[in-house]
Amino acid sequence: MKKLFCFSLVFALAAWSCKKETTPAPAPPIITFGSFTTSDATNGIITINFSDADGDMGLNQSDTSNQYARGTVGYYDFYMRYYCWAPTQNKYIPFYYSYGNHNPYQDSSIFTYRIPYITNNTKSKSLNGQIVVNLFQYKPGSGPYLQDTTLCDLNNLRYDIWIYDRALHKSNVITTPSFTTPY
Repeated sequence: MKKLFCFSLVFALAAWSCKKETTPAPAPPIITFGSFTTSDATNGIITINFSDADGDMGLNQSDTSNQYARGTVGYYDFYMRYYCWAPTQNKYIPFYYSYGNHNPYQDSSIFTYRIPYITNNTKSKSLNGQIVVNLFQYKPGSGPYLQDTTLCDLNNLRYDIWIYDRALHKSNVITTPSFTTPY
């Protein structure tokens, strides 16, 4: 009986030590809010934390065809929807603007960016890190946009943010805290 137990223990240890390294199953990235700061009425910085189990984050500059072609979801991999406070409705609503006489009330509430390609040379394919985005005209109503402030307080805002990895897995959607800016 003692020999059988020793053999079982040796076999179990041998089987465990020969276990192959497995590739993680494709999974969407997971994001959390980091921070948001502004320096004036048009410039801000937003930081989010990310974790991606399969480690396929970011786009190369040459990624502009097929699933990454302009006009597809994959052309951008960072999406951020702008909401402003609507005092008459007592809630946050997406902000729409009118840009001259051309197609009034286009949806300007979504900002898009391309996250640079991240090379992962580690044995573990998972990636963890921060994405820092410099926001120029961080709120609609600045720059060339005509302000329609009848519905919104543009100084009281928040964002919904989501990202895609290279396989176009969509992350969770996070909602930032509310921000009040003095600009």
